[in-house]
Amino acid sequence: MKKILFITPYFGRSGSEMQLLYILQNLDTNAIKPYLFSKDNGVLTKALPKNIPFSVGYKQHPNFLFKLLRLLLYAFTINPVEFQLRLIQKKFKADYWYINSLANRDAYEIAHKLGIKVISHIHELPLAYGLFKYKTLQKAVLSSLCIGCSRVVCEKLRDMGHQNVQLLYGFVNEENICLTEKNEEIRNEFNFTETDFVWIISGNTSTIKGIDYLIPLLKELPNRHKIIWIGHKERIGAMFYTEQAVAHYFSDRVFFVGKKDIDYYNYFNLGHAFLSISREDSFPLVMIEAAHLGMPIAGFNSGGIKEFVNKDLGVIVDQLNFKELANAMDKMANEYAKYDKAKIKSYAKSFNAKTQVQKLTKIIEANT
Repeated sequence: MKKILFITPYFGRSGSEMQLLYILQNLDTNAIKPYLFSKDNGVLTKALPKNIPFSVGYKQHPNFLFKLLRLLLYAFTINPVEFQLRLIQKKFKADYWYINSLANRDAYEIAHKLGIKVISHIHELPLAYGLFKYKTLQKAVLSSLCIGCSRVVCEKLRDMGHQNVQLLYGFVNEENICLTEKNEEIRNEFNFTETDFVWIISGNTSTIKGIDYLIPLLKELPNRHKIIWIGHKERIGAMFYTEQAVAHYFSDRVFFVGKKDIDYYNYFNLGHAFLSISREDSFPLVMIEAAHLGMPIAGFNSGGIKEFVNKDLGVIVDQLNFKELANAMDKMANEYAKYDKAKIKSYAKSFNAKTQVQKLTKIIEANT
């Protein structure tokens, strides 16, 4: 049995961290003994199986004494994260550190310093590489095993010379997709008509997710197309631009509803179809969620989406071709009856947590 220390930055509701939660919820602990470390005390710690031990970084530790210890360590120029990870490693004696996403700068540096073998689960593409330090990516490529969440992610890792790259497509835990009977109640918030066609976008309103692309797209779309954007509203210039343009010209067509927890799938299920306008996206879990709800998909070719969406599921067009995307969306709306919800749901079931975690276990056993 291998002992693996899983390391993640926030354990919040981002796609990569939801993916890690699904892994830990379905992991065969007779084959792999897990321990989780999260720098932040994210909301997903509450959903972690009771039999999986975990530690939270001192900065957000529920015990105030550890917060004081963190300040003391800083006073002596000791990195608190390194101090804590050294203690965990000494006690747990992990065979590997499983570093989830590139947003773990300290973990890569510390693992390299301690000579600990690393498994990297990579969810990022080159546009996101610019958010990380040169050395972080350099250390990630030194991992014993890199797991990419789509073929295009694996390609980029191989481009950097990594010799042990394995594909594990992203997936969702179908049991988490729950709907209540609030659909009509929520729908009344928007005053949609029977002729309106509603698109769902899910994710932070970031430039990577294409928040500014909304405006040129809306200029090409007929008025009956409405868009609900679910996700954290980022306070960035691109969001200001988009909000102002929407307020002046499209106030009855775009609705930013913010983050949703309990009612997330109720809002998601208001849509007829799912829309992706990302600049880059490795293999967005939200498109799998949409398919689990029987929704067809339209979007730009931003990465992994092309590996998921087939002709029965929707349409993918070249980046920045707003007119072509708008025409494809309108055609989908006109021919909506041809999309078989049952067939879409059945296809989505192949990207399920149980099967994919079994594949992950086999990948780890065969490549470490």
